[in-house]
Amino acid sequence: MSDAVMTAWIAAGSAVAGALAGGGVTGWFTLAAARRQAQSTVDAAARQADAAWEAGRRQADAAWEAGRLQAEAQLDVARQTLAGQHLAAQREVRRAAYASFLAAADAACQRRLEWQQALGTAQATGCRDRYRVSMTALAEALTLVRLEGPDTVSAAAQTLEGSLEASVSPDRYQDAHAEFLGTARAALAAP
Repeated sequence: MSDAVMTAWIAAGSAVAGALAGGGVTGWFTLAAARRQAQSTVDAAARQADAAWEAGRRQADAAWEAGRLQAEAQLDVARQTLAGQHLAAQREVRRAAYASFLAAADAACQRRLEWQQALGTAQATGCRDRYRVSMTALAEALTLVRLEGPDTVSAAAQTLEGSLEASVSPDRYQDAHAEFLGTARAALAAP
């Protein structure tokens, strides 16, 4: 019990004793004053308790909010890390598909050139067969590029494959090759 409450109870007890001892009016006023003082002390203690409770509640709310903000920040960092890892993995898969397609295109270009140079010779049939096999490999590599995308790279790859058809002028290959390279590089560099 606090000293102020104790003092109030002593004063109240003295007032009661004074009233019983014969100082009726004086004792009554003393008792009333003691009651007011005791009530005032109890009210002050209640206000202090309320203020302490409110301060504790605000501290708890602030701690809760700080914890929530920290957890959100950690989740954001984790999301960004995962997104970055996903993008890096996607770029690696695309890079491999594009490189495979370019290797197949270069091989098909070489086989077409060999076949065209062998026309009218005994080796022409074998060269033509190797060219056709290389075009099949190119079509398979094109399928991977289409799967990995994006559409701009797929379209450029389709153009490059078309430039290697037997009936198309060999001059178109270099332009289609350059177009594919530019489009593929842009796709790999995109955020």
